[in-house]
Amino acid sequence: MATTAANVSLPDSFRSKDHHKTLDRYHANLITRTRACRGTKFHPSVQALQNLIEHEPGLEELANSMLKEIPPSPTYDLDPSGHFPRMKDYMEMLQCFNYLLFLAPEWDHDSYKSGLVGLPFNALLNWPLATPSGHEFFLNDKVNRCVEDILNVHGAYLQDPNGNSKEALPSWFRTGSPTSPGSLDILTEKACPSWSDGKKKTFDQIFVTDPSDKYKGFDTWNAFFTRKFRPGIRPVDYPDKNHYPNEESKRIITNACESIFYHCATFVERDALFWLKGQPYSLENMLDGHFVDRFVHGTVYQAWLSPESYHRWHAPVSGTIKKAIRVPGTYFAGLKYYGFPEIYGNPNIPDPSAPDRSQSYITAMSTRALIFIEADNPDIGLMCFMAIGMVDVSSCKMTVKEGQQVMKGEELGMFQIGGSSYCLVFQPQVQLDWTREAQLPFDDDKSGLHSNIPVNKWLAVFFSLLWRYGTTAN
Repeated sequence: MATTAANVSLPDSFRSKDHHKTLDRYHANLITRTRACRGTKFHPSVQALQNLIEHEPGLEELANSMLKEIPPSPTYDLDPSGHFPRMKDYMEMLQCFNYLLFLAPEWDHDSYKSGLVGLPFNALLNWPLATPSGHEFFLNDKVNRCVEDILNVHGAYLQDPNGNSKEALPSWFRTGSPTSPGSLDILTEKACPSWSDGKKKTFDQIFVTDPSDKYKGFDTWNAFFTRKFRPGIRPVDYPDKNHYPNEESKRIITNACESIFYHCATFVERDALFWLKGQPYSLENMLDGHFVDRFVHGTVYQAWLSPESYHRWHAPVSGTIKKAIRVPGTYFAGLKYYGFPEIYGNPNIPDPSAPDRSQSYITAMSTRALIFIEADNPDIGLMCFMAIGMVDVSSCKMTVKEGQQVMKGEELGMFQIGGSSYCLVFQPQVQLDWTREAQLPFDDDKSGLHSNIPVNKWLAVFFSLLWRYGTTAN
């Protein structure tokens, strides 16, 4: 029952405690450039955050303390991507925000190795987030609304065809050698499963591009980030032909995103202490109170998407959209356990690309989109697709609406800017047999051994006793 998985070489951040030594250059470079721009007037969105910090009781102390609480070890003199050195105070942090607003992410191999390529805000804040004061500061609702405005301005710039964000794209299209792959080689490898015809394909054969254009036909950075596969590149396993409930293919659940398996939990509780080390799923918080009774003691499947991968969502089942909502939440929050070992006693170094090691935790905290689908197969019934925004990529754009019918494999929406995570939530009566790739034990320090499961691939099959012991899917 195995699917075809794309073997990828993932960043070193999950495997090596010394990765930051090779990535410190990125951080230092940005701070240097920012300091050269002192005196530049803040954009209104950044100015609003400064006003909040200076007038809301307690926030100014937290903003400065989170920088002072970073341990004085040379290990943390630069952020994990190597671009940002220590910030002196919150004003320098705001200056960096202001500088990044209208700067499109270029490919940087150090950032790629740290798992932070295309995520400059995440890289800038990685160490402050690992402190007690940083944790509290970025959980503040008013701070999150200001951060949301800042990221919206940045996102609008990356989507503006009249802007210059596409000038960063040639850095993503560089080729290298077998021993030293370039950015385009890495992007192509991430999108290459074992092709049915046995032939490798180029980036331009996989994605909708204009090979004759140095920007490959993308008029903005975001257009590149949300690039589409060419027809036939990701066929739907066991496609449904119509919305009749008795098709055998309707027992098959397909992968909703090009992603790597993270965790699968059964008998999930309504309320759980999701902020503890074990990060149990908490349905009341995840689903923001919607249809919770239907899913208590059900199943949650979670997977994550790297910044270099395809970022559109596709329906895992055929059915009708019952509800599609966006839930506002945090933008930069991670589990305290993955903070500095000097503070929390964590035997590992802090999460080098937070909140990657807090992915179950952020299902209850981060900005997210919930799409509830009433499956055509009545045995599956109501299920939920959850798109979870992570840091710079908290923009979750839905392209479906309530009452709309969708076929398995049809597009539901997309993430914009950065890396992200997603969940499928099923009711307790839905018994599923998962494919081998959807059951591999996940290890934060060995993510490089895991594989991308292509979107639209067979992920699980619903079974009854008759189906399990008598027949197979056609």
